[in-house]
Amino acid sequence: MVRLQVQRRPLRHEGVGFDPAPLLAVDELAVGPVGLLGRHDGGWVVDVHGSVHPQVRGGGRRAFSLGFTSHYEAMADRYGELRPGTAGENVIVGADRRIGLEDLSAGLVIETAEGVIHLRNARVAAPCPEFASYVLGLPFVAKRDGIEADLAFLGEGMRGFLFGVEHLSGWTVVRPGDRVTVGS
Repeated sequence: MVRLQVQRRPLRHEGVGFDPAPLLAVDELAVGPVGLLGRHDGGWVVDVHGSVHPQVRGGGRRAFSLGFTSHYEAMADRYGELRPGTAGENVIVGADRRIGLEDLSAGLVIETAEGVIHLRNARVAAPCPEFASYVLGLPFVAKRDGIEADLAFLGEGMRGFLFGVEHLSGWTVVRPGDRVTVGS
């Protein structure tokens, strides 16, 4: 793990645009059955995708999101510099190749100082026109039919993957440097 962050408020404003300002880098994340909490300034910040956040996104079913440095390198090659995590993933993992949904079919294992977290049932974080327009540098949200090639490029996991956490029985803290492996 090379970057951890929480999303304090929605990044996407349908039809209006995409703003990564609500992202907050944190030194550790607590991962539990209702979502993620990020430690910041001596307290905990609730991620917007957790079921307990007042502005919950996705009904709490996509509480843990993960991206890869190799995907950000590919996006930077196509669109120009893009800070890893800009798409809103909670965890960025160092990787030297593109990771696809088929790579995650057996699940994901995070080895921490406190224990092991098993995540399963990965789903692709589908790109939206707001994010695609943002990486294209457009001052407006483009219509889907005008950016189909970009949505396809950003799809299939390039923009990240989602996992549920409701199967977890308690809280585990993850930190940069914790080991992430494919498989359960």
